[in-house]
Amino acid sequence: ALFSLLQTNPGPAACLALSTADAQYDKFLKRHLDFPKSWAENDQLYCTTMMGKRSIRCQGKNTFVHASEAQLRAVCSSGLSHGQNARDSLGTFRLTFCTRLPKGPCLYRGSSTIARIRLVCHNGLPVQYVRRI
Repeated sequence: ALFSLLQTNPGPAACLALSTADAQYDKFLKRHLDFPKSWAENDQLYCTTMMGKRSIRCQGKNTFVHASEAQLRAVCSSGLSHGQNARDSLGTFRLTFCTRLPKGPCLYRGSSTIARIRLVCHNGLPVQYVRRI
């Protein structure tokens, strides 16, 4: 139904689709982008602090990517296709992987690495971090 609507009336429906992609992109940036990397004494403090700052505290795990928005968007435009909307980066990124500790308050173990990444893209924008590869 949306497709036929887009064919007959590209105005509001196309705008709605774009604003949805923009909202997903904004959520992706809030959840995964930290560039340059925020300072912390160690990766455990970094993760515990960042998960709280980004309002994703107490979730099981999250990865922060330390790259510019332009570098992340480039994965969508020039990355290797992997399935329908997924793209694999050609180059590597600095990452901090945060995993919630099993007991007690919402504290995290953190580890830094450098790896290629897989993202889901929509309208040329990253909207989901899949994993490191």
